[in-house]
Amino acid sequence: MKKSDIIYCKKEANRCFTIDEFIKYFEKKVMKTISKWNMFEPTDRIAVAVSGGKDSMTLLHVLYKIEKNFPSELIVIHLDEGIKGYSDVSTQLVRKKAKELGLEYYEANYKELFGYSIDEIVRIPREKRRFGACTFCGVWRRWGLNYLALKANADKIATAHCLDDEAQTIIMNVLKGSLINLLRLKPYPVKAENIVPRVKPFREIPEKEITLYAHLKGIEYVDIPCPYAREGARWDIRFFLLDQEMKSPGTLYNIIRFNERLIKIFDEFKLEEKIQSKKSDKCEICGFPSSGKYCKAHELKLFLDSLFGRQ
Repeated sequence: MKKSDIIYCKKEANRCFTIDEFIKYFEKKVMKTISKWNMFEPTDRIAVAVSGGKDSMTLLHVLYKIEKNFPSELIVIHLDEGIKGYSDVSTQLVRKKAKELGLEYYEANYKELFGYSIDEIVRIPREKRRFGACTFCGVWRRWGLNYLALKANADKIATAHCLDDEAQTIIMNVLKGSLINLLRLKPYPVKAENIVPRVKPFREIPEKEITLYAHLKGIEYVDIPCPYAREGARWDIRFFLLDQEMKSPGTLYNIIRFNERLIKIFDEFKLEEKIQSKKSDKCEICGFPSSGKYCKAHELKLFLDSLFGRQ
């Protein structure tokens, strides 16, 4: 290998790659992750959550290539957050890509589902709405993707959460002291009533490698940052972890491995069965699982309704 042929070096693995080697490595890593955690069955209908950004557009590209070898079906699902100059551009690209690939396509927007767009929410003074835009968006996205996947009769939802995302989520839950949420970040699909199991084929791949792969393969994506991203706690944690990773390569992997070990202990003691044996409520509005009268998505909607006098 000539030094001039090297395009990427992975410090924690003490390995360097040429273009062809990196592409093969990347695709093999995704397939290995899918196999390791039994993410898909051969005949699954897989709803790929595509936002239009580099991660989800790359996931769609890779899964389309992998699943050609199986009788499974890919479906594209997309949520429009209602952010002018961001959501509208993304929606157009995702629609176009689904059509190019000849895949079933399902979309919805927050305004239709909950009565409010994110643009409308951020116009409410922060002290009045209490929560950041990312809280509304994150909770509604989770609900909305499940809604679309059920509508499409999908067996699994594949999201493009990468290694960076997983590590950030774990640290956020540690800071919140939320052990239960930590233990529910399972890498394998989990079945529940009215919930389509989720999988994350990119969970062991750093964001920078997804960016490089997308560039090398010429994958079209929307390179516009969300204008409200700084409102979320994830923003600060992201840069903190990037700094730690630069100082100590492998930090992000260590974080997700730590969480996997916690989950293994959780599974060995069958604590999930004890939790599931407790009374499980359903949201009175949508029927999705809930810890109380309403699910979190509709609690937020009702909170906004009260601000606008719509109740």
